[in-house]
Amino acid sequence: MTRPPAASDPAPSAVDQESANSPDAVSSRESDALAMTQPAQTHATASEFQVADVPDPSDEIVVDQAGRPLGPRALRTRRRILKATVALLAEKPMRNMRVIDIARRIGSSPATFYQYFKDAEDVVLHLAGQMKESTPELVELILGDWEGPAGHERGRKITNLVIDHWEKFAPVLRARNNASDEGNLPLREERMAAMLPLVDAFKGVIARSIERAREGDEGDSTEEWAGGRVDPLVGATALASCLERLAMYNAWITDLGSSREEVVETTATFMQNLLTSRR
Repeated sequence: MTRPPAASDPAPSAVDQESANSPDAVSSRESDALAMTQPAQTHATASEFQVADVPDPSDEIVVDQAGRPLGPRALRTRRRILKATVALLAEKPMRNMRVIDIARRIGSSPATFYQYFKDAEDVVLHLAGQMKESTPELVELILGDWEGPAGHERGRKITNLVIDHWEKFAPVLRARNNASDEGNLPLREERMAAMLPLVDAFKGVIARSIERAREGDEGDSTEEWAGGRVDPLVGATALASCLERLAMYNAWITDLGSSREEVVETTATFMQNLLTSRR
């Protein structure tokens, strides 16, 4: 027989009820229930664990969809959702991925998922924002000196960095690019945000090269043709796009018979030629 509430038993307050429905509390209850009813299952893949290299910014408070800060348990659940999404993106296109697929992958429910993200695209958008190609190291390398053997080696290092980045985060970056090409505006904007720092850096290098060429041409009356003109913005966009696409299709290129070394060497030569052209 259930004991009726005594006068000393306080009624649950709104705060208590909200706490009971918080992501931490729900995650705890679901974890306990699953532990009793289901055997432990893992779906770990190489791609799944790559998300561990992209933590949430430590200087930001992560909140749920209601704006409540997440506690340690809820943060772990959220990270499991991120990992599961990366693993699923390695298996299927984003347009075929459903919330229920992600929830099942972590042994949870869609209700739990919706506490952290609006939909599957929202997860991919978050992941893409954390996996941008335009790292400070890459931008700094682009802005360096491109003359001579050291400049060529600079191009090789940049190409290797971009290919390595793509190999590490390929499922997410490929989903971002494919969705962008299909007209997904948020992911297109995320892709542009990732590429613009590279474009700006390349543009500055090309503009300086053109300026040096003009200074060197003063007083030179020769009519020798030096080649066509290079617009800094167009040239920079071409270089950034070339890097992205070659990294994206590196595995396919090697399957066709060219080695990664040949991809790196050719791309470095192409970059150096354009960045040091006196046009």
